Amino acid sequence: MSSELLFAAFAPETLEPVHSIGNKYLRLLKELDLERSVRNRRVAIKMHLGGGGGFSTVHPFFVRKLVKAVREAGAREVFVTDLLRDTVDAIDRGYTEEVFGCPIVPVCRDEKTDFVSFPVDPPLKTMNEIQLSRPILESEVLIDLSHVKGHGVCGFGGASKNLSMGAVTDRQRQLLHSLEGGLEWDETQCTRCHACVDNCPNHAMKFEQNRLDVFYHNCKFCQHCVLICPTGAITMTAGGYLDFQRGMAMTSARLLEQFDPDCRIFLNLLMDVTIFCDCWGMTTPRLIPDIGILAGRDIVAIEQATLDLIDREQLIPGALPKGWDYLDDPSRHLFERIHRKDPYAVVKFLAELGCGSREYRLREIR
Repeated sequence: MSSELLFAAFAPETLEPVHSIGNKYLRLLKELDLERSVRNRRVAIKMHLGGGGGFSTVHPFFVRKLVKAVREAGAREVFVTDLLRDTVDAIDRGYTEEVFGCPIVPVCRDEKTDFVSFPVDPPLKTMNEIQLSRPILESEVLIDLSHVKGHGVCGFGGASKNLSMGAVTDRQRQLLHSLEGGLEWDETQCTRCHACVDNCPNHAMKFEQNRLDVFYHNCKFCQHCVLICPTGAITMTAGGYLDFQRGMAMTSARLLEQFDPDCRIFLNLLMDVTIFCDCWGMTTPRLIPDIGILAGRDIVAIEQATLDLIDREQLIPGALPKGWDYLDDPSRHLFERIHRKDPYAVVKFLAELGCGSREYRLREIR
């Protein structure tokens, strides 16, 4: 069964303000029928507040208008939440309680106590538990407000990544990052000649304390290191990044299980779509023209639609970093041509976990 998604296109039909994305967004919020989900309930809005010198995160306008709409729909309580470290300098991006119209609450105030642990049985490699934010779990409604962008490890970051890497403890993020991979290094065969490091076209490798360290955000699985190693100390494991994708899907699924299906709302902002995650603390040129905003109550459908809409766009000339190798293969998704990882994998895993349907229909807000 297909899921209905609301879509507000960024491009206006005319230059009348009523057709601008800001006003379309207000109409989209009304069409979401927030009242049936939030009335007399405690609402958590999970978003990424960004950091460092980055500013291509969700504009405060969209957050404030969402908070206002939730309050007017009868919510008993509403708050915005993100990682503790990202709340510290949120003001640099115009994020304050006064601007939002609600408190900004850390996902975990105390990393030792402010979470609930769920076992993973059988474990996914080293991931044997899932540690979820207690403040979010103590809410009755979860609104997932996501800025969509590319990502070096999983292809892209959207609704699922906002939850799986942002509604959890630091330990959980470490468990997820430990799933990254695709290259295996045999230290007994390695002579430490540094040929792999010196010749990596993506600067994804280094030796630290005499051990090879791979930075999978940069790795494109080009296998240059595999081919250049004189002793065969580096080998390729097929689809290594898929474990990271699967772990993220499992984490998001476990969180969503704690909420009634009608009390899970997703908004994906397909604007300022950049090459890397906002956690890099910097803003780079947008990859494609601004597309618009998607909203609905099915995480699988909204992630599928997000990727489909992005793949219809053409890469803006000069959007990639200087010297970046862009795969000339139109049969692959735009993000896969950039990062060499299939972004649809996380959608597939979410669907397999029963989180929703990959079939969707768009209802455009005009």
